[in-house]
Amino acid sequence: MQYMRHYILLIWIFIGASQIIGGQTPLTPADLRVRQGTPGEAEMHEMLPAYLNKLAQDATQNRLARFNRIQTEADFHNWQEANRRKFLELIGGLPAERSPLHARVTGEIQREGYVIRKVIFESLPEYYVTANLYLPTPGRGPFPAVLAPCGHSANGKAYDVYQHLFIGLAKRGYVVLSYDPMGQGERYQYWDFLHHESFLKGTDNQHAMAGLQETLLGQNLARYFIWDGIRGLDYLTSLPEVDASRLGVTGSSGGGTLTTYITMLDPRVKVASIVTFITSLPKKIEARSLDVEADPEQDIPGLVAAGLDHTEFLGMIAPRPVLIGAAARDFFPIEGTRRTFAEIQSLYQKLSVPERIKMVEFDHRHMYSQPLREATYTWFDHWLKGLEAEAHEPEIVTEKDATLECTPTGQVITSLGGKRVYDFNRGKAEEELRQLEARRRASDFRATLAGKIRSRLALSDGPARPAAKLLAQTEVGDLVVEKLQLETEPGISVPTRVIHRQGLHGPAAAVVYLRDRLEERDSPVLAASLAGQGLVVAVVDVRGFGETWAARSVRESGEDYFLPRDGRDADFAYAAFLLGRPLLGMRTSDALGAVRYLRTRADVNPQRVAMAGRGWAGTTALFAAALDPGISATAVEGIPASYGALASAELYEQPAYVLLPGALQDFDLPDIFAALAPRPLLVMNPQDPLTRKLPQQEAAEALASTRAAYEAAQGSGALEVKVEPLDTNVPKAMEDWLRAH
Repeated sequence: MQYMRHYILLIWIFIGASQIIGGQTPLTPADLRVRQGTPGEAEMHEMLPAYLNKLAQDATQNRLARFNRIQTEADFHNWQEANRRKFLELIGGLPAERSPLHARVTGEIQREGYVIRKVIFESLPEYYVTANLYLPTPGRGPFPAVLAPCGHSANGKAYDVYQHLFIGLAKRGYVVLSYDPMGQGERYQYWDFLHHESFLKGTDNQHAMAGLQETLLGQNLARYFIWDGIRGLDYLTSLPEVDASRLGVTGSSGGGTLTTYITMLDPRVKVASIVTFITSLPKKIEARSLDVEADPEQDIPGLVAAGLDHTEFLGMIAPRPVLIGAAARDFFPIEGTRRTFAEIQSLYQKLSVPERIKMVEFDHRHMYSQPLREATYTWFDHWLKGLEAEAHEPEIVTEKDATLECTPTGQVITSLGGKRVYDFNRGKAEEELRQLEARRRASDFRATLAGKIRSRLALSDGPARPAAKLLAQTEVGDLVVEKLQLETEPGISVPTRVIHRQGLHGPAAAVVYLRDRLEERDSPVLAASLAGQGLVVAVVDVRGFGETWAARSVRESGEDYFLPRDGRDADFAYAAFLLGRPLLGMRTSDALGAVRYLRTRADVNPQRVAMAGRGWAGTTALFAAALDPGISATAVEGIPASYGALASAELYEQPAYVLLPGALQDFDLPDIFAALAPRPLLVMNPQDPLTRKLPQQEAAEALASTRAAYEAAQGSGALEVKVEPLDTNVPKAMEDWLRAH
């Protein structure tokens, strides 16, 4: 390893020396700073979150205008049904048929006042759900029953706090069914059979790995979570001990999410207690708390854009009784909880049932505390038993995890096998890819592709000439560096450095180079070399990258910020998904704006503007080039080769922002590459889902359809697919290719 470090250092010394020997003065990262170190730096850091907050506020105004139009019972039912249809559309619908549950009891635990049955049922064929059924022993049934989906506990239904809730309800005469959500308890989805442990640490990763993948397929993980709950109600109502006319649901955090979804979609539920979940989505966006749990089932793409917020969720439950349990120091913003409660309270008032909506709030952090549990007992007693007294939780003794396990090994995947959400995703991906292959044979596929890309990116036409503000101009050796801000749309100013040789007589060829995240190592070398050869080079930070990364403080490292599924950049990607404006589309808009600006310059040949991008910026460069037929050549490096491979992979590490919602219903990435034919295109170091470089043969196979499109367009020589083993050689290889094209 030490020898490798010395080898890389020598290469960089050689590159720098060769530039100086060749008469070029190399730029440094400091030479390319536009706002960094100036009073405007903080404004740049807050630009992207401020923009997202503005979109959320605008969406809220539109939502409230629609909500406030509810005046009659007919208005209410039309609004409610439209919301329900839209929600189901956004999650990809629910499974069409109820398959046999094949429920079995694998054990029983006798305790004073109740018995616990260990139950396994199949919510879908061979998709096993592990559950504990708590049955009261005093009194005679049928009893009222409560479905209790769990929050994000690693041990699922065995979590100590949740056991207090289940036992507390059972001791009050309720049948309770608790079950493990996917990725928790006995239902871990990603299992290392060699080391007998999960591949992924944390329930969030279990959910995000499967759920983000579904984004590409135009559906959402929530559909499987909801279906588990609905089938749990099917099981409960099949029991002779249960009074099917008296059903309640309660859960906290992720369990609160599921309580909300299940109740709003299944009318069998008569009453709900939703704990530490209800807030408002714009408030979550404002608090930058979407990546706290990084769970796609909680933040469904398109919700805010469709006018759906937690008020609409509760409105789909109305006029049934709902208790909202809140924690004042929750990471679900309490301001959003209070605002949503006020809105839904006004609706219940219009429906003449104000007593059916209530909120309780306690001063503690995020948890299903004893005060919240006691509020739930009281609420259920009132609505399911007709009792008015305040409830108090008795002394409770909980069980060890192993005691409650339904499977011999403590994991479904090692005891029963069966299917996982990944298996469903892979099957859906294969189906979408088959249909896509058929659509490619249609005569109008290529002609309609640009419109489909724009639609998926939610791209609007930007200004014909972005406003450019020159902040400074410096000279570095024989190079001129203009430091500008480009206003690509209201509220977005993109730091741009235009570099050219002194005394350049235009119009000259130009290159738009998109910087990768915080990467400053390669862009000065590449930019200086190209400018020294007589090109005009624009080094651009699309929103959220470079000088516009939204750092909250100096303690937030770039490494953590750009974690692919739960970093800060992923948080902004989730917010953009909710708003119906994918971050990939926003960044593509910035790149296109930079191209439009260069074409207005007297020193640039508007017919010779190329596009280049590396790493996370490479995907943005590709989409921009596909949408602007005037871009003369494109070079990208280190980007995924295929959405289909991502949607079919068990594990992947590509960033959340590149997973374009619903993309595979219209196109795959090789189609985007092919859209550039016959223009020159360099695809360097294409990646597999785990971000590994594909070997040359696999890279060629992954882009075989792109090659065919280039051959059909009589431009086969214009496509180069290249794998460069040494990263240090990439800038020079990209420079040589761009200079030649």
